[in-house]
Amino acid sequence: MRFLRRALLFTVVVLVAIVAGAALWAQWPRTPPSGEDVAAPGSGPVTVTWLGVSAVLLRDGDSAILIDPFFTRKPAKLGLLTNRPVRPDEARIRDWLERLQIDHLDAVVVSHAHYDHALDAGVVARLTDAQLLGSQSTAQIGRGAGLDDKRIIFVEAGTQVQAGRFRLRFLASRHAGATGGRPRGTIAEPLVPPAGPLAYRMDQTWSIVVDHPRTRLLHHGSAGFEPGALEGVRVDTVLLGVALIDNLPAYLDAVVGQVAPARVYAVHWDDFTRPLSEPLRPLPVGVDLPAFFAQARTRYPAVRFQTLPLGDAVALPRAQEARTSSASPDA
Repeated sequence: MRFLRRALLFTVVVLVAIVAGAALWAQWPRTPPSGEDVAAPGSGPVTVTWLGVSAVLLRDGDSAILIDPFFTRKPAKLGLLTNRPVRPDEARIRDWLERLQIDHLDAVVVSHAHYDHALDAGVVARLTDAQLLGSQSTAQIGRGAGLDDKRIIFVEAGTQVQAGRFRLRFLASRHAGATGGRPRGTIAEPLVPPAGPLAYRMDQTWSIVVDHPRTRLLHHGSAGFEPGALEGVRVDTVLLGVALIDNLPAYLDAVVGQVAPARVYAVHWDDFTRPLSEPLRPLPVGVDLPAFFAQARTRYPAVRFQTLPLGDAVALPRAQEARTSSASPDA
């Protein structure tokens, strides 16, 4: 009898969770940004091209780096929930490299080694004759993709690497969300696909300062932060992850308030279980772009908050065009 009561209670809890989840799914804002919320494409000395999640291509006509490439965008939702094994889709990767007219990259950079940031990194580095930069887990992903150790650069907090005309500095950060970034830990041996998404262990999470003679930006791909890590850093542009934010005012103050940018582009808001060939939609839970823009613009009215168009280059501001005064919250 006790077993039957427990089984009934478990069944009721599961049904309530399913109903609540379905209601949340149905009501969550999923309209993609449009109009003034999206930056206009344009050319300039240095451009950024957003490629979904926190993947961005930075180029100046001579040098190019790609951060967090994820063209494969598999598995779908059910496969993600069941940890279905996945491998980089080399055909998709080659197609996107061709569309972007990339035959060489100075560096492929990984901000942390979860599969939606790192799955394709080793293959992209191999196809573009690039150096692969990241944590120990990123190195194991590169080895699993067939990269020689000479092409892999292991980074630690404070590491600086020159890649063409771009200079990258890696600062410690934290993953977003109450889970703290599971799966955590370090990948201990070369990760040879196919493997489930849970095999891609986070390792270290980086906030990456990218210096160029014409501009300076911060790639902050996950919406957590290490208190004080950005103290004294100043940039013109921030690429700001906005999924699973725990405390938006604290997050904005720790990143935007510290680095005093002229522009902030929201990234990592899209549903990465959908291919890039389909219209982008916000993640079904964990992202509320209208609320983010409204609160961020109210708190930092002098900063321009937008997102980026998919696959189109946007000109980054020249250093002399950016504000030099620190951003202050309008509390």
